[in-house]
Amino acid sequence: MKYSRKEIDKTGKIMLTATEQETFKQAIEKINDWRSLHLIPLDMLQQKIVAFLDFNNIRPFLISRRLKRLTSIQYKLDLNPEMGLGGMQDIGGLRIVINTVEELLRLQALLRSLPIADFECRRIYDYVNEPKDSGYRSIHFAYIYHCENKDYDGLRIELQIRTRLQHLWATAVETAGLYTNTSLKSSQGKNEWLDFFKVVSALFCYKEQLPVARNLSKMTMKALMVECYARNKRYRYSDILKALNVSVHETEDKTQEYSYYLIFINFENTTVNVTSFKRNEEKLASEKYTEIESKLQDGKNAAVLVSVSKVDELRKAYPSYFLDTKEFTGNIDKICKNCLDWNLLSN
Repeated sequence: MKYSRKEIDKTGKIMLTATEQETFKQAIEKINDWRSLHLIPLDMLQQKIVAFLDFNNIRPFLISRRLKRLTSIQYKLDLNPEMGLGGMQDIGGLRIVINTVEELLRLQALLRSLPIADFECRRIYDYVNEPKDSGYRSIHFAYIYHCENKDYDGLRIELQIRTRLQHLWATAVETAGLYTNTSLKSSQGKNEWLDFFKVVSALFCYKEQLPVARNLSKMTMKALMVECYARNKRYRYSDILKALNVSVHETEDKTQEYSYYLIFINFENTTVNVTSFKRNEEKLASEKYTEIESKLQDGKNAAVLVSVSKVDELRKAYPSYFLDTKEFTGNIDKICKNCLDWNLLSN
């Protein structure tokens, strides 16, 4: 690799502890350069996965990829300082959202049994059959990229596969986290929000006929429905999420083909700006991403560099960055309506 793991671990520690501005700036520059290197193996993995899906006749709901936000990197290191930046497996992340549970489990089995050229699968995290206590569900494949170019050899890439319902839940958590300026997806923030999403996740498990997280596994579906209804009525989560609206501005020539999209959200005036970059402009996209990140103000704005096949898929892949929870709140409304229709509240 261009940077050894020891060097990157050291740089990550400097980023967290530096007291001098120049030292901090140098650490950030090195981390951003190292992060941008992941675009190449990320693109390679996506090409191979798309061919893999096509060969096995699997039609995903969407495929997207992204570089981890600097603020997320810092937060994750704060929570897990012993891990080290070099050991972070999701700096480059590829996500596949599948339409049904059956297709998800089939894809999981195929990926377990069939190797992907140039990518060594080091570990699989199955949070679908063993959900996190937070309610998070997805299956993660941790890969290491191998190639002759020493700059990229050994870089880590994470592949996530999940169903549409699991994706709805995860992106709603991210949206609420952006709204509350907390990392709800890392189980940080107000317990009221965290507990609500745990209950909803358990109900989604019942809907998909999959295991519920252990901390709620003893509650029946009807009990969970009543709990969801009561919490939503008291704290009005559905109304809060529905009220979030943004104005979207795109800088895209419809006659051109683009591969990278830089999303910038301003929470103060609720606007989202999307800047598009062509496939051969990954370096420019990464540099612009770094420039914008250096000017971000916590709680006021956020940015992420992502890749989808076309701009129309951005909302499907990253609804949280458009504060879009329409499908998620639709499910909550249906749960609450069923509570009334089935007379569950009187029991």
